[in-house]
Amino acid sequence: MKRLAGHQTYFFPYIGFFTVLNSSDIFIYGDELQYEKKSWMNRNRIIGEDGKIRYFTVPLKKAKIKTPTNKMEICYHKDWQQDILNQLGYYKKRAPYYDDVVEMLKCLFAQKHHYLSELAIDSVDVTLQKLGIKEKKIIKMSELELNPPENIVADEWGLYMCEYFKDEHIDTFINAPGGKGFYDVSKYEAHGIKTEFLQNNLRPYDQGLDVFAEGLSIIDVLMFNSTEEVRDMINDYHLI
Repeated sequence: MKRLAGHQTYFFPYIGFFTVLNSSDIFIYGDELQYEKKSWMNRNRIIGEDGKIRYFTVPLKKAKIKTPTNKMEICYHKDWQQDILNQLGYYKKRAPYYDDVVEMLKCLFAQKHHYLSELAIDSVDVTLQKLGIKEKKIIKMSELELNPPENIVADEWGLYMCEYFKDEHIDTFINAPGGKGFYDVSKYEAHGIKTEFLQNNLRPYDQGLDVFAEGLSIIDVLMFNSTEEVRDMINDYHLI
């Protein structure tokens, strides 16, 4: 069984994103997919200095509706990189891996990314490097010659990519839990493609809060857990 996964590009996503990526044999970054406002594409959540859950955000220039993420320009009118670093005060006081994570962020922010997808993809890549997760076939959608039909339905992108890689013997398309109500699995079954939806168990860890805040950015996970612990957490999932 070989598994393929495709996903929109997210900026320092939650651990479930890495569960899907790490469980795939081929992973496709959907950098040509449309940018969605108020999504995880350019923001995520961490613990604010007051102990409440806060968003950190990458500001973007105004663009037309249906602009893909690889054409969404990042706005540098203010120092948003430093703003994000400044938001990590809660962790500086409590997280054992604060210095390591901040160094990772500073190295990423030292590069000036022009488009959102570039930054989002690199945010995942530096995390994979930190965790020592290698030997994955990871490809950008823009690097493929997919040539989909103009009338392609949104939930058929995964099927189309599985067909594209049929010579790789892909027989399973995997996705995050949110895809359960989005994909028409009968379409995939008709083409001999099995579908699986992976639910990370979001294992609790000590955040210094009264109640565990699950599903925060991978930044939060890395702050409080060793690389070995994070890898174990990524592999802790069940099918739904």
